[in-house]
Amino acid sequence: MHRSKIVILLLLLLPAVVHGIDKKKKLIIPGRWKEVKRMTPDSTVQEYDDTLYVAFLPKDSFSYHYRKGFIYEGVYGISEDSILDMGTVRFKVLLRKGEQMVLMNQKGIHHFGPDLSDTAAAIVIKKEDSARPVNSLEEMIGRWSVYKRKTEGPGTLDAADNIRSVYITGPSSDGKQGFVYSGADADNAPSWTVRELGGGQSLVCEGRRPRTFKVLRCQDGEMILEESGVKYYLKQPK
Repeated sequence: MHRSKIVILLLLLLPAVVHGIDKKKKLIIPGRWKEVKRMTPDSTVQEYDDTLYVAFLPKDSFSYHYRKGFIYEGVYGISEDSILDMGTVRFKVLLRKGEQMVLMNQKGIHHFGPDLSDTAAAIVIKKEDSARPVNSLEEMIGRWSVYKRKTEGPGTLDAADNIRSVYITGPSSDGKQGFVYSGADADNAPSWTVRELGGGQSLVCEGRRPRTFKVLRCQDGEMILEESGVKYYLKQPK
């Protein structure tokens, strides 16, 4: 391709790139938000006690949690149609003006105001080199939810691959020993089933495509899985 054609192509693409950057800056501004009202999708006001807290941080990173719940962290993305993607959850940005923000998904409509409280208590993660060996799936039985993930290098994970929870059941008559859910899965439709804990503490899964997670840690109510440079930190709900 001639240099002139490359320059023309870049000039054609530049407005779309700038538009995407402007949209992110307009809708998402670093700061902390606290849910002040919740409504059903049909705009009926709901009572709730699991207040949602969201914080947008520099470099497109985020932190969110429900009252007394796990803290989820990562890098967010926002589409041209104002869909805010935070890996384990997605929202449509309905309003972002001054000290008001309104987010909506299939579960309801969340109204936010500035969060002036001290809600983001740090979670202390034990050193991974202190982990004890994991010898069987029986040591991993239970429901696990991802509260944090770390990715080596740039880029974001697709919601269809980004896991949000793991449910280890142990042996069953159909050969399934557990389930792995992605951020895009319904609660009754996991994308993968757990086949076995193989050599080298490898959690072998079958489903839309084969996946193998390295079990770095499973003790004291915490589990850490790794796959292709991505580490998932999970805890069991109390």
